[in-house]
Amino acid sequence: MRRDLGAGLLVVVGLVLAVSTLTGGYLDYVRPSHRWWLLATAALLLVAGSAGLFGWARRPDPDDGSRAARLHTHGPLAATPEAVAAAREADRASGTDGGHRPAVGWLLVVPVLLVLLVPASPLGSWAAARQGPTVPATAVTSGPLPPGSDVAVPDYAVRAAYDGGRGLADRDVALVGFVTPADDGGWYVTRTAISCCAADARSYLVAVDGVPAPPRDTWVRVLGRWTPSATPATARLRASAVTAVPVPAAPYVT
Repeated sequence: MRRDLGAGLLVVVGLVLAVSTLTGGYLDYVRPSHRWWLLATAALLLVAGSAGLFGWARRPDPDDGSRAARLHTHGPLAATPEAVAAAREADRASGTDGGHRPAVGWLLVVPVLLVLLVPASPLGSWAAARQGPTVPATAVTSGPLPPGSDVAVPDYAVRAAYDGGRGLADRDVALVGFVTPADDGGWYVTRTAISCCAADARSYLVAVDGVPAPPRDTWVRVLGRWTPSATPATARLRASAVTAVPVPAAPYVT
């Protein structure tokens, strides 16, 4: 790879990583606790890339891929004029004449910039629907619910699916998540949890009864009470009120 191209790519990747981290875009991919690791990585990439560009600008690489540049033109090992002319002709035919090499390698920057210019959305209803309504059999939550009505969707789903709703009955709870349509016309309030990054994501879906389905991927706050589910390892809630809420800055539960 050309020295200037390699160094330039390091700078571009470092800038994209720094901007994504400072603006909060990284939360669509990894845990909030990764922020300082990402900033440190961005700084290292920027320093390494800038040093490479500075060194290339001060001392261009003589081995630029052309045949003519590799020939000796002075001293006892100097090539004959005919050999130099033949090498330059071969360079013109291959597009490396005089160091003017194809710049197609800079197209490698395009997908990196797309991450910054067209950021991906966090995992939503499409990914959750593919997983299905079965609540992941993670470590079952134990102990009483904390005071107040707000309960994390994964906490509620695990208690409802694997603990028989113990501690949930006759108690108003509020769940905040996004809307995932169900195949039977119903819908789920959903939240996605990650351990490290979006690659290990797992969705928790709670079926909602009593209220018509809002639009797909709308973030809502559902107030209601636990109701038993006829399907094993699934969670259900009978809603009394549903209100739209802003998309949280951190879309995943960690």
